Amino acid sequence: MKRLLSLLLLLPCLGMPAQSSSALRVEPAEINKVIRVDNIDEDFEDVSAVVVTNNSGRTIQLLRENVVRESPRAWSYSALDRVSRATPYVISDDPQAAGRQISLSPGQSTTFFVVLRPDGVAGNGTAELRFSDLTLPGTVLAAATINTTLTRQDPTAAEEADARANPTTVRLYPNPATDRFYVEAPRSVRLGRVEVTNTLGRRIKTFSAESGTDGFDIENLPDGLYLISIYDDSGKKLRTLRLLHRRFGA
Repeated sequence: MKRLLSLLLLLPCLGMPAQSSSALRVEPAEINKVIRVDNIDEDFEDVSAVVVTNNSGRTIQLLRENVVRESPRAWSYSALDRVSRATPYVISDDPQAAGRQISLSPGQSTTFFVVLRPDGVAGNGTAELRFSDLTLPGTVLAAATINTTLTRQDPTAAEEADARANPTTVRLYPNPATDRFYVEAPRSVRLGRVEVTNTLGRRIKTFSAESGTDGFDIENLPDGLYLISIYDDSGKKLRTLRLLHRRFGA
């Protein structure tokens, strides 16, 4: 009798599908950021990269949903994928873009960029990027959580740390770039080197300051988002900026 009862309890479990959470792998699943800047202007943005991989044996019609758990009222979040027409510098609130599906074959990966615009306001925020399958409505397959703390740096400490220049005056142009970009810095700053890193932290190129006289050549790099770290001649990092590369323009 006990054996029969155990079998009856087991039968519904045998008919249940496997846990859907294993269908997708999200890297990283949780991002924790503490950002200190000396000037949070209205154009300040922070970008986090999330890579989603299809671990299942079937094609997934991937959908994403942005969920803001908590944040200052002025903060806004947006998520961009590899086919988004909007760049991290022009955020679109088009609901059709947010709900666009991506066909993800078994073993295939795609990258999403979660863009935070604090609109000049410091604070703490948590956002979640949820992924589902169009064929399984209402089922969240995986999610990525981004926790951000944004604070203003003490101006006195910033001046003592770098009396020669304000790092926020260092900038890149054009952005997006098609074949090369330029670095603009105050005359008091002597540039040492410029490093190009992808969103997964891999250093792709390193340039000396002298090689940037005619711009820094990125023509052979794949289209995408890159992080540009700028150092002075003493080896101190002045600033890390985002650069969107599109070989055929925006």
